[in-house]
Amino acid sequence: MENASESPRDLIATLGYLCLGSRLKRLGERMQAGVAQHLAARGLDVQPAQLPLLWALIESGPMTIGALGERLGISQPGVSRAVAALEAQGLVRPADPARDRRQRQIGISPEGEALMALLSRTLFPAVEQAVEALCRAAGPDLLGQIDGIEDGLGARSLEARIADQTGAPVHG
Repeated sequence: MENASESPRDLIATLGYLCLGSRLKRLGERMQAGVAQHLAARGLDVQPAQLPLLWALIESGPMTIGALGERLGISQPGVSRAVAALEAQGLVRPADPARDRRQRQIGISPEGEALMALLSRTLFPAVEQAVEALCRAAGPDLLGQIDGIEDGLGARSLEARIADQTGAPVHG
């Protein structure tokens, strides 16, 4: 039995590859929380997870919810929630309000453009440098390794890989 004065072991870390997804999610949440604290200290309400959506709109111009989801690799419901929050903050707006809601184009507002210009000058370079330093200290080419994992999952799903190990059929 562990000594009560010792800190408990990190179960997710000790389970290794079995909980890699949970561990990566936790790591992402910790990183986003650090950026969120910095944004809040500046009096900005935008959430770190919303910033790639704003970036996509600046880069590509107005897009549908489906196109945004595809561009960012996230679900349409997730994009819809983010767009609703950004719309309430005045950072995005419908590009063509008369259009069918399912096919409406979302564009960045002038306020959203100003926010992204400010963050591009002040925050994004600092975040990139801090994260790069963390990654380089952890070992060589972490982004390349993540690319390889994502490519592997694109070629053959985790469900299919698990089925190979268990002999169970793949559904869908």
